[in-house]
This record gives sequence, C-alpha cells and structure tokens, in this order.
Amino acid sequence: MTLTHSCNTPWADNWLVDTGDEPPLHHGLSPFGKTVLEEMNRLGMIVDLAHVSVETMKVVLSLSKAPVIFSHSSAYSLCPHRRNVPDDVLRMVASTGSLVMINFYNEYVTCSDMATLADVAGEADARVGGGVAVSPHRPTHPGPSVPADHMDHVKKVAGAQSVGFGGDYDGVT
Repeated sequence: MTLTHSCNTPWADNWLVDTGDEPPLHHGLSPFGKTVLEEMNRLGMIVDLAHVSVETMKVVLSLSKAPVIFSHSSAYSLCPHRRNVPDDVLRMVASTGSLVMINFYNEYVTCSDMATLADVAGEADARVGGGVAVSPHRPTHPGPSVPADHMDHVKKVAGAQSVGFGGDYDGVT
C-alpha cells in the first residue's frame, strides 16, 4: 500500500513537499503514521514509498521492520525529479533489503515532457545531442537517460538485489 499519492495524508508527507508546492505536515510520518507503518509490518503488507517526500522515505526506511518498495520511481541523480530516489536514500534501500522499481514515465526518466521510443529504448544515435525539450519546471539535464541507465545507477549505488522494473505507463507520451 502506498503511504501517499499526490497529497499529504494524515499519516505521511507526499513528494510535492519537496517541490515546495505543499507544506510539510509531519516531517515524514505523523505519530499515527508510525502506528500505520507498525501495523502494515505486523500484517505483512508491502509499504510503497513511490509518492512520498524524501524525509518520509528516510523515516520509513529507518523504522520499518521489513523491506519496502518504490513501485515506480527512478534515480534522482540521473533525472532530478522529486518523484525519484536520491543516492543517500538508495544507500538506505541497500541496507534494508528494499527495492526500487524503475519507472518508465518520461518526466521521471528523461526529465522531459516527452520521450521518443529511441529515448526509452536507448538507441545511441537518437540520443546524441539530446534534442530533448526540458520542462521549465525541471533542472536542465545534459541529455536524456533511459530506464536502463536508471537501473544501472540503482545497481551501482544500492546493489543488483535492490533494482527492478516498475511501471507508470498511464499517460506516457
């Protein structure tokens, strides 16, 4: 179960806190959120951190008694979108046996509003020089990255056991 989507919940802060679009309410988890996490662990539920703030990621990874997942997130170092996972959190993923499932949504992989099939497939000739229009809301990136680049990065930082395939195909252009 995901702890948030694109709004804060009574138990956790969502990723929009990191953009400044929403204020932090709990600085990670509220006291009730800690109870929710404990109960999810007790029941054997999988905790999904794909839509939470970085502070929430860190709090949950430090408190959870079981590995967690990021069901559809990518590597922040390759594409600085706030839905992606920073390297310091990837190191926590490794130490907790958790899993980052790489997202295929263009804004989280190429840092662009649109991606071509060549971008996603990683065809080298199509990537030379970029030619990718970067969203005005995202920092400039030297060129498009592809899901395989994100998988390699997570593998290098957190280990092969910590990387998988995610999704988020809905609305991909």
